[in-house]
Amino acid sequence: MKMWKLLCYDIKYGCIKNLKLLLFPVIFEMAVLFMLWQKMNSYAQYGISTQKHMGDVLLYNFGGMKKYELSMENVFQFPVTWMLLFVMILFVTLSYPMNNLCGFGNKLLIKGKSRVKWWLSKCIWNLLCNIIFFGIIFTLILSFCSISGIQSGMQVNTDMQTVLFNLGADTSLKPDAIMPVGDIVMVFMLSVAICQIQMALGLWLKPIYSFMVMCMVLLLSAYFQSLFVIGNYAMLIRHLWINEDGIDCKVAIPAMCLIIFITVIVGVIRFKKYNIIQEEN
Repeated sequence: MKMWKLLCYDIKYGCIKNLKLLLFPVIFEMAVLFMLWQKMNSYAQYGISTQKHMGDVLLYNFGGMKKYELSMENVFQFPVTWMLLFVMILFVTLSYPMNNLCGFGNKLLIKGKSRVKWWLSKCIWNLLCNIIFFGIIFTLILSFCSISGIQSGMQVNTDMQTVLFNLGADTSLKPDAIMPVGDIVMVFMLSVAICQIQMALGLWLKPIYSFMVMCMVLLLSAYFQSLFVIGNYAMLIRHLWINEDGIDCKVAIPAMCLIIFITVIVGVIRFKKYNIIQEEN
């Protein structure tokens, strides 16, 4: 069987008929935008400028949290919005590959006589899921900005972000910051990478365990500001372009591409030796 037939099957049943993939980002982003709208309407009491741009909306979605300093007085504040975003895409892409392998996809695998094609089809499926997921989110953000009269620029109102992220006096944001487009690409690439890692881990662990491992990586990313904890690449409030004490992520996109490439190759090697009958039983 040709690979495009496997891919068409994955697109049909793993993307188009995956209701979680279509509904979760809509529900999530509508809730986020509603909370943001409420906060924007309450800024008069702080005397904050009302000028807003799409960059402010994007930073609210993907900002994460400021660097956490461990101390008795400093309580760890969980970045709920940021964490939930990536947990959702991990959950959406969690079960389909293994369920497909133990179901009708097993017959396609036997008919196709190529484990490499099956795995590569799932890798492309993972990429398409992320494109659909973030495509829905960005479509809603653009619609929100258009309806609300928010300007389409990537400028960021740092005074407003100080309130949004409850930043303390020790956090200094750069005034008149402009969000690099590459940082938004970085968020997408990080999502593809962690979903790809989760799928590869699923060849050794049960899917729920690989999901838990990736959730722990995200949690560690919130707790530690470090280039070696990859979740920081998608936590924009910690980046050097806006935060004077932030991290420089110039190598982030190549690093994400390398991680994705490595997981694809490792997955191919592992899947060639994968005991499908044993796992199905």
